[in-house]
Amino acid sequence: MGQPPHAQAAAGITLHHMRVAVADVGTNSSHLLIAEALPGDAGGFRVIDTLKDRTRLGECLDTRGELTPEGEERLASALTRFRELAASAGAGDVRVYATSALREAPNGAEVAERVRQRTGLYPAVISGVREGELTYLGVREAVELGPDNVLLDLGGGSLEFVRGAEERAADVLSLPLGAIRMTRAFPEGDGKNAGRDVADAVARQVRELLRPHAGRFAARPGTQFFLSSGTAEAAADAIAQRRGGRPAEAAGGVNGERFTLTELADLLAHVARLRPAQRARVPGLERRGDTILAALSVLHAALDALGAREVTVSEGALREGMLIEELAQVQTFSLALSTRQRSVLATAGRFGVNLSHAGQVAELSRELFDRLLAAGETFPPPARSLLTAAAVLHEAGQIVSQSSHHKHGAYLIRHAGLRGFGPQDIELIAQIARYHRKSLPKPSHPDYVALAPADRALVARLAGILRVADGLDRAHTGLARVDDLRRQGQGWQLRVSGVTPLDLAGVGEKGDLWAREFGPLSVQNAAEAKAT
Repeated sequence: MGQPPHAQAAAGITLHHMRVAVADVGTNSSHLLIAEALPGDAGGFRVIDTLKDRTRLGECLDTRGELTPEGEERLASALTRFRELAASAGAGDVRVYATSALREAPNGAEVAERVRQRTGLYPAVISGVREGELTYLGVREAVELGPDNVLLDLGGGSLEFVRGAEERAADVLSLPLGAIRMTRAFPEGDGKNAGRDVADAVARQVRELLRPHAGRFAARPGTQFFLSSGTAEAAADAIAQRRGGRPAEAAGGVNGERFTLTELADLLAHVARLRPAQRARVPGLERRGDTILAALSVLHAALDALGAREVTVSEGALREGMLIEELAQVQTFSLALSTRQRSVLATAGRFGVNLSHAGQVAELSRELFDRLLAAGETFPPPARSLLTAAAVLHEAGQIVSQSSHHKHGAYLIRHAGLRGFGPQDIELIAQIARYHRKSLPKPSHPDYVALAPADRALVARLAGILRVADGLDRAHTGLARVDDLRRQGQGWQLRVSGVTPLDLAGVGEKGDLWAREFGPLSVQNAAEAKAT
């Protein structure tokens, strides 16, 4: 059932023209996607711009598997370009996810933090399962899925298998069978059958690693198989041209293109017969000559082992899934708000606030507030609404300047004409937002001292909550969740999940006001607790 007209209109005000930028960092290349939300509640978008950078991080691993300084430099350079293009397009922030290369590098977390310090963008490392789920979401928007679907997404470092229905993934597996990884693992010799030998060796490796899991993704009556990745698109283009069709560029792309396993086998056999230098001259494969042999071998062996006979190619993949998820998060948050809180969200949109981050911080703030209430802390009735508004608007001042944006934000909130809030409420919202970073409230601050004692206490307590919530989404991934909050002696123990190392560091740095108002806060990462 759809939303009532007034809710649709309120959400549309917020999301229409909202611009979002997402980027994925892979083993072979990094991609930026900038899009604009379309009006209505369907979650549609229009692509504004894209940018690809062949970072080739897979080439920049030392003998220990660590990313080298050259790889770090390539990544920082790509993210700097992404940030500049996103800013010029009117997207306030870039959500960046890193996959296999950083995920498996022992120094991946350290590299991510150094790159953030250099570029302002944090490449949050995601698991193979999370990667598969988001890719499936992107595929769902690009092609029509059926009741039972199996997706294979081939990257430079890993191959993801996903099984699901029309709406979401049900089972995900990630195996270390990426195109660059297999190319390096099975170098090609000089003999007459060197290409065929590589294809056979790769196929054996695929079958060996897939054998324990094949039943989970094997063909059933009615199963549809899908491929997503640059290799899949290149294969579809090459097969189409071998049939006598037009190149993908002239034909408007290969999204929805189908080919049989027999056609893929024929293409693989043709490529295997060629010398490496000749492969880059095969129509459709011009940009993948160095890895195409191993890549096609992986896809053919995996599809054959699962019993696939025909596949459909999707141009939608990880970054499209990231974009859809981010828009959906804002949409869901918006429609759960009261009318006056939706007006706050619309105001945040006018100030160019990153609505995904704002919504996540507001949700975390409300969750922490509710758990404090349940633990016996008391607040006046308007407190939750004031906290929500301050959380949504806490970065409004960035439209003026990053430096001192907490102070700029307080000024803008006071003069934004927030509907549904009285002058006293607006002043409290402004001061709660002002103290989300930097200095704590203190007697030397004239605006703070001018408040009534009860209001000063409320500002300090709610700002303490907001600081912790903001720290929990310091990486801007929108993934952090509050699992539990309970008293522990004179302080509190907070149990969270979905956090990055940067988020945990953020809470550590911003828990000072919470400690002053409620008592010391210790934070436990559920993932680390489970591992021990």
